[in-house]
Amino acid sequence: MVALRIERQFTKQQILELYVNRIYFGNGCYGVETASQAYFGKSASQLNLPEAALLAGLIRSPNRFSPLKNPEGAAVQRNVVLDRMVALKTLSPAEADEAKKAKITPRPKRLPFIQENYAMDAVQRDLNLLLTQDQIDNGGLSIYTTLDSAVQNAAQQALETQLTKIEHQSNFHHPLKASYHPPENGEGDSSMPYLEGAVVMIDNASGGIRALVGGRDYAQSKFNRALPPTNRQVGSAFKPFVYTVAFTHGLLPGAAISDGPIQPGEIEGAGNWSPGNSDGTYVGIQPCSYGLIHSRNTMSVRVGQFAGLDAVQNVADTLSLSQKVPHGPAIYIGSFETNLKDLTAAYSVFPNAGARKQAYIIERIDNQQRKPIFRAAHISAPALDPSAAWMTSQLMEQVLTSGTAASARSLGFRLPAAGKTGTTNDYKDAWFLGYTSTLTCGVWVGFDQPATIIPHGYGAALALPVWTQVMNKAAEHYPAQALQPTMPIQHATVCSISNQLATTGCQAAGSAYDIDLPADKVPTVACQMHGGQEWPFAQQLQGLPQRATTFPGRFFRSFRRLFGGR
Repeated sequence: MVALRIERQFTKQQILELYVNRIYFGNGCYGVETASQAYFGKSASQLNLPEAALLAGLIRSPNRFSPLKNPEGAAVQRNVVLDRMVALKTLSPAEADEAKKAKITPRPKRLPFIQENYAMDAVQRDLNLLLTQDQIDNGGLSIYTTLDSAVQNAAQQALETQLTKIEHQSNFHHPLKASYHPPENGEGDSSMPYLEGAVVMIDNASGGIRALVGGRDYAQSKFNRALPPTNRQVGSAFKPFVYTVAFTHGLLPGAAISDGPIQPGEIEGAGNWSPGNSDGTYVGIQPCSYGLIHSRNTMSVRVGQFAGLDAVQNVADTLSLSQKVPHGPAIYIGSFETNLKDLTAAYSVFPNAGARKQAYIIERIDNQQRKPIFRAAHISAPALDPSAAWMTSQLMEQVLTSGTAASARSLGFRLPAAGKTGTTNDYKDAWFLGYTSTLTCGVWVGFDQPATIIPHGYGAALALPVWTQVMNKAAEHYPAQALQPTMPIQHATVCSISNQLATTGCQAAGSAYDIDLPADKVPTVACQMHGGQEWPFAQQLQGLPQRATTFPGRFFRSFRRLFGGR
């Protein structure tokens, strides 16, 4: 239908003119005039026959047949164009033969440095939203981005180094990037057969994107795996948000929760759904914190039950993780899809006291007169309860020291940081997302057509090494400080069964434990399950208001579910 409308509105000559003034000719050149100046140092109107035929031959595959990089290939394509003109009787055989004798001698008058990569693709996407086509075509604009070239280069290099290393493991049985040959009909712009990955790094203070890598080779594939609509199942990387919602509703990190198998019918609205732990083991009753630090599925589902399905889904919506978050308990363990940029932006709420800052890549655009026509808005909005986010962040610090990402230390990472691994069903996606006081970084590894990467290919083994390399390099420019709470912290002794203040009865039952909590998360009433006198604990800090409500009564209704129905 679009083609019909174009045919009715424009002549063939007008269509051709619009086409050749917009199409890509390689080396960052869009339009035949720009290409003519870049390759031959002259206007398109002054090109001779072999030069014009060469530019026409570039259209098929501009980068592969660039006269600057591949003069032999450019000559072959030029000759194909000349032969076609002879066949169409627009050129005599003698004229074609004479033109074929011309040597490929580009004389670029001015070949500007053009960055062609996934980050520039992201910039171009935003420009298309922020500016009219006329503003873009007229040129003369000065565009200031948030990208840091040193961090960008480090991210690209770290991704390639790690994925090449994975390809050489004995248990990797897929095509290698080194063995890939682009199709003869030009560069691909979609899926690749070899292992791919993506990296996004965001500045915590502003939301500015410091690095964005959407794949291994932009020349081979323009498919940007860091941005929508490239969505992949998020898996365990979503669990921190589930725990944060539960902490918001009164659950505490030391609460006793079962890691036992989920019984049929135990999970409300899930029928006989019974997800297991990825390693196939179960370790009984554990503190709630254990479930996140060691990424236990059964514990996380029970924590999700406490948090509530509606509340968890609302948080996913608030964080803009997906437009299609399913309404079912499988979301507690990340059974929905999102993209790396949005997931990385969501993780930045933890070092930002629960506030979500909009990720952006263009800081400012100036017109030809150097007058700003666009400035980034620096949008920030509350997304998570600050105290609950801090409680989750403390647990994610332990992920890097004693949990699923403890191998970070052996990879040479020593910075104060927090994060979470992510692995999906059948080991088809590997994630790691984490942050320091200054930066939040996300890494994804997988195939464009989902397939098991390697047996037991966890996020810690596949994605974490990229993250540690990039964060170590970025810390040279963005020093990391210890992660500090933004709210008063208070010491308390609480009961792991009731989540209320411990009593002498809790001490006798062995359920009392000490913990430092945000002041607004300290329970206000003594345990009603074990009886006895309230155990001495740190008093409320001076000047802090008492909580108006007691621990939610629904904890007791959820008690049996948290303990696996026993």
